[in-house]
Amino acid sequence: MIKVGVEMKKPVDKTRNKQKRKAWVKGLLLASVIFLIAFIILYIYGYLQRDKSEITNKVNAYDSIEKYNYVLNDNVTTYYKDEFHKLKGLENEEEIASQVAKLFVIDLFSINYKVNKYEVTSTQYYYSDKRDMFRSKVIDTLYNFVIDNSYDDRKQELPEVKEVTINDTKKDTYKLGDDKKDCYVVKLTISYVKDLGYDSKAKVILVRDNDNMSVVSYEAL
Repeated sequence: MIKVGVEMKKPVDKTRNKQKRKAWVKGLLLASVIFLIAFIILYIYGYLQRDKSEITNKVNAYDSIEKYNYVLNDNVTTYYKDEFHKLKGLENEEEIASQVAKLFVIDLFSINYKVNKYEVTSTQYYYSDKRDMFRSKVIDTLYNFVIDNSYDDRKQELPEVKEVTINDTKKDTYKLGDDKKDCYVVKLTISYVKDLGYDSKAKVILVRDNDNMSVVSYEAL
């Protein structure tokens, strides 16, 4: 009688295969993390090492009104330039106050051309003793989210004022410290190139500040 031998297969070690798969996945994840960290480090290093001479978005003075010490930069909108020019020919105090209120609002809310959050040029229209306070407040609130655009590479949607309409200007008094000062209360409407949810109606109060009519209060309506 011939005996036929049957070859028995060795049982598959499932636990060992599972461990190999886990090790392979862990290795892949580790390599991905290392690659990501290296990429971030190189990107930050390259950004910090950029030559300052490469800055392309530079701002220069375009126009000025010497008697008020107002300066207009060359990066502003055509609408702002036109309204700034109108102020030069005004002599009536009430008309000057209304126009300064308009310029203040145009500059404050046309954020799209600001190089960075520190470009609060609307401070020149604010009351001299309160300018630093106003500037700090704008930097910490309204402009706090503005991305730096020194290299003209910002991809951020920001507001641009299309038109400001003066609805009413009237004389009143305003308490400034312990004193009451004559003031002008200017109510206006603000429209934008694109509505991004910014103030559309406002009240601006202005008082005499040496030779200027300066803003002492802004309130959204």
